Amino acid sequence: MPTFRLMSYHINSCRSNDGVFAPERCASVIRSQRPDLVLLQQLSSPDGEGGLQKLADRVGLVAYGPDKEGGCAFLCRYRLHNLQEYPLGYGSFCCRADLDLGGERLHLFNLSLSFDPWQRRDQIRVLLSEELLNNPSLPCATIIGGDFTLPLWGYGQIRLSEHLKRASLPLWRANYPANFPLWGRDRIYFRGGVRALAGTVVATAEARQASPHLPLVLTVESCENRNFLKIKEVAEKAARLPKQPNPVCG
Repeated sequence: MPTFRLMSYHINSCRSNDGVFAPERCASVIRSQRPDLVLLQQLSSPDGEGGLQKLADRVGLVAYGPDKEGGCAFLCRYRLHNLQEYPLGYGSFCCRADLDLGGERLHLFNLSLSFDPWQRRDQIRVLLSEELLNNPSLPCATIIGGDFTLPLWGYGQIRLSEHLKRASLPLWRANYPANFPLWGRDRIYFRGGVRALAGTVVATAEARQASPHLPLVLTVESCENRNFLKIKEVAEKAARLPKQPNPVCG
């Protein structure tokens, strides 16, 4: 099964804990982890557009997504397809893309939700709607990551858990605030044939200085996404249905 290294990182407009605009600090944190795919949140550049591409050049990955203040985007070692941006309401957007790896397709969702509980309620409703995560045209395994702004018992946690499976690794997932992490504000959820083989919150001195959010890094495995009929169903339908190959997400 194909594996890759995934990072979710709220870079706080590349402003470190001392308020200095220092994109090289965030780039150094990313380079140190050697990810194949990075989900970035809270982009910005004091020079206007171009900050995303400059960050991509610093880390040696390809940039995908809108380069705008407060937005979400991807950095990836592999080519991404079907890039789209969806409004979640209250000025927040979800960036979506598809990753084809080892004959398997993965749907990617990258987002940053509002800290206001009522706004977050409405945003989660949009996220779980048929336009996004429950869209029947997106049948493959899915990775959803970003800044969910959820405290330990924040509104939306139960509803997300009903529809998605949060990555079980790392065991200790607190990553915010960086200098004294209290809860896992940044998260990665899965749906379908994908799982975490290993994971960590990057809590180096450099990461604690670069952003108020510590990055979350997972080694992810894309599992078998083929759909098989049960033997009994095959026997019952063999005489009536034409012979077809098992559909593959890819």
